[in-house]
Amino acid sequence: MPRRHAREADRLGDSRGGTRPGVSGLPTQGLSSAGTIPDALSMNRRARPTLRCLTEDLGLDVPGLGVDLGEIDHPWLDELRRIAPRSPQGQKRILAIAQPLVYRLRVSSARGATWVDEEHDIVWLCAAHRREQGSDDDAYAWFADLHANGQLLASEDDRLRDRAEAAIRLQRGLNAELLHLVDEALSRKRTELAADLGEYLPCRVLVLASGGVEEIWCALSSRAADGTHVHDRLRDILFATLESHFSDAVFEVRHDWPTREAGWWEVVRLGLR
Repeated sequence: MPRRHAREADRLGDSRGGTRPGVSGLPTQGLSSAGTIPDALSMNRRARPTLRCLTEDLGLDVPGLGVDLGEIDHPWLDELRRIAPRSPQGQKRILAIAQPLVYRLRVSSARGATWVDEEHDIVWLCAAHRREQGSDDDAYAWFADLHANGQLLASEDDRLRDRAEAAIRLQRGLNAELLHLVDEALSRKRTELAADLGEYLPCRVLVLASGGVEEIWCALSSRAADGTHVHDRLRDILFATLESHFSDAVFEVRHDWPTREAGWWEVVRLGLR
């Protein structure tokens, strides 16, 4: 949940002067804390199949961007998630591939190839192959063939898909936190609530009621918690989510705030219902 603080209007001041750790633009996915130590435990390390492996080797269709490829229910991915925090510890190298270091994975009688992407803290399932004639040689020769043809490791398409999934997760998380904050403000009328949505986007909300009319005030910052610029489209989507949540309200753009001046960096909407 977002860090939130109930503030009386006259105590607000400029609370955004400090710098907090947050997201700059789209989040950078899990930079490895393990460095170059091959057997370090990384609980944040993610497990993902390459798109080629997903479609050609596992025989699955590529789902929509709302689905994390690393969370797909499949025996190969179950095993990949199991070994990911310690990979490549406990795995044997595929010696037919000299560089980079690629490791063996086994599910039943099939063999797989994994690669630890230290920069992004991801263990990739690069290939899976059912062995033939009781020998592993055919699988590992096939992996080496894929590598020689530039088809084994994660590609730019794989990284683009990962970033797109991250953007969807970020937007969904921000939407949920905004609506939670506004719903809480509804139950605490006349008390201003503020939060850094996703520990990234400063937001404040105030609900007033008078003469049977509710005023729903919402301000989103154009500056992220880390001082970087927040894209206009991101705020537009959040305001659209707010308006959809209160479909019985009429919203308008405002340049003020009911209890004090709005900050120059803030974009304000008022809903009346």
